[in-house]
Amino acid sequence: MEPDGSAKGPDPYPPARRSPDEPAGVPPAAPVPPVVGVPPWSTHPRGPLDQPTRPIKHSSIVAVFFLFVVLGLVCAGAYFGGELQQWMGGSTTAQSQAPRPGVLPFGQREDPLPGREEADAPLGTPPVVRPTSSSYKFLAVKDDGSPVAYSPCRPIHYVVNSTRAPASWQPLVEEAIREASLATGLQFIYDGPTSELPSANREGYQPEMYGDRWAPVLIAWSTPEEVPRLAGQTVGLGGSSSIGLSNGYKAYVTGSVALDAPQFTGIMDSPRGREIGVAVIMHELGHLLGLDHVDDPRQLMYDQASWVRQYAAGDRTGLAELGKGPCSKNF
Repeated sequence: MEPDGSAKGPDPYPPARRSPDEPAGVPPAAPVPPVVGVPPWSTHPRGPLDQPTRPIKHSSIVAVFFLFVVLGLVCAGAYFGGELQQWMGGSTTAQSQAPRPGVLPFGQREDPLPGREEADAPLGTPPVVRPTSSSYKFLAVKDDGSPVAYSPCRPIHYVVNSTRAPASWQPLVEEAIREASLATGLQFIYDGPTSELPSANREGYQPEMYGDRWAPVLIAWSTPEEVPRLAGQTVGLGGSSSIGLSNGYKAYVTGSVALDAPQFTGIMDSPRGREIGVAVIMHELGHLLGLDHVDDPRQLMYDQASWVRQYAAGDRTGLAELGKGPCSKNF
């Protein structure tokens, strides 16, 4: 077999005796008959170097046609793939594009199609904070110093696992969400209950449970057995997962809030328990949206329990900045 996988056929030019001056690989010339008349393929008497013109075989025409078809397909593929367009444009360097989520068909990819619900402008704007305060800190910042944040041009969907929650959980969550939305201008949408449990390794894309989109923010009451970081005096945890593109863009796409069910129940049974419960959820939503702890006991994001029940000047200044993130259809 030949390297191309086809069977080797007979040599079209079998060996023949050749003169020393005749190049190898060329069939010997046929004996020249005496010139008796004008042959049908010539208009002059044939000399020793004249050869009859061979008609083009049908198989040769098909082969040439097939070659042009193959070249046409290759050029078409290169054009639509961008290589030919780049060559025609005279570019000497490879054009690099940021990797985008969702480039594979649904069921074969690890991210949803980008741009879901992304508007052309922010859905809301944060209020003007007066007076401002520097008593805030971001959990993560980008290379330009701006904080990693949620896109203000799409709503933040959230679900609640209330299996271990107190009976009055819903107005607490609604009030805390409303305060976070007012402070940032970000819009929230409640998608209903869920059976999902909080996890330190929560997947940001769960198409089997939530469809072809980023998983909604999870708010759940749990226990230290399920979430070990809730052990001790920690009554809640909050944070978000971000996506980063090769062009330097980063943004949060989903997150979770885990609340210690036994401790939270004890809070609700105490005087002014509802007010404290809302403040606890607001504190964890601050982490979810991108705020870190501060050392200022006058702020709700103080790293220890305090008597602060609302977002203070430093909290609101930081939250307003987190509401000014850029829109992006690339994730």
